[in-house]
Amino acid sequence: MSPSLKQLAYIIAVQESGSFAKAAQKMNISQSSILAAVDTIEQDLGIRIFSRQKGRGVYTTAAGEKFITSARRLLMAEQEFSRDVRAQGQDDESLRIGLFEPFSSIMMVEVLRRLRQQIGSISVELVEADQPSLKRYLDRGEVDVVVVYDLGPDFTGTIERIGRAPPHVMVHEDNPLAQYDAISISQLAQQPVALLSLPLTMTYLMTLFDYSSHRPKIVFKSRSYDTIIRSVSNGFGATILNAWPRTPLPLEQRTRRLRLTDPLPAPNVITVDHYGDMRPRAVEVFINILKEYFAEAYHHF
Repeated sequence: MSPSLKQLAYIIAVQESGSFAKAAQKMNISQSSILAAVDTIEQDLGIRIFSRQKGRGVYTTAAGEKFITSARRLLMAEQEFSRDVRAQGQDDESLRIGLFEPFSSIMMVEVLRRLRQQIGSISVELVEADQPSLKRYLDRGEVDVVVVYDLGPDFTGTIERIGRAPPHVMVHEDNPLAQYDAISISQLAQQPVALLSLPLTMTYLMTLFDYSSHRPKIVFKSRSYDTIIRSVSNGFGATILNAWPRTPLPLEQRTRRLRLTDPLPAPNVITVDHYGDMRPRAVEVFINILKEYFAEAYHHF
């Protein structure tokens, strides 16, 4: 017998919570109903989805991981079907985009302007968060597509490479380094540094200084990309970033972006979705526009 969508939702809840009791609480049903759903599917399919170890909680098996990945796709398709049915008789398309926080101010206004030019009327929801949160939103079907770096959590689904994002430096225009178009990581390390402190991002940025003979003096930290740029604009110190907008942002007054001469590791910007061959037109067009924009912004690397 094929599992029902409700049973699939129960199993995903168990994986996400790591507990039958917590999954039951989350789904507002009895724990026995959760256990019955899992037992039924495991018996029908002849696989073990969860390993239950006393005192250690519930762990997903390798077979269970594959099953749950397929289950998520099926639930995503069901949600998309429901959205299409609700949208019958309406002309507007819709798109829910999960964004790594710094990308919003850097590229989204221009990308969405081009999207509207190609598609026409479209309703867009932007969900800005750190990368671990975006993975959860995507897996739960709360967004259609995410735009992230290929750092940190392992995203599953259809992954499209948008482009490589080499690290670069931003300094105040009065900084002696501003006379150069490119500097070394060692030169930057001798400056007071303002650091973007988003989860995973700060760890990656600090590892770049391992290629220098100096460790920088961190004088300012913020989770906000805009705030870090404003701190440089106000003379707090230099900073190191990856996202480079196609045109300077209004808040970049009195700053300069400089390339780094060192062969430093660089992340790729990627998109991830769970549609596979069923990708909606709005998602497909959005990804293509994002690739075009990225190529324009990073042509100088």
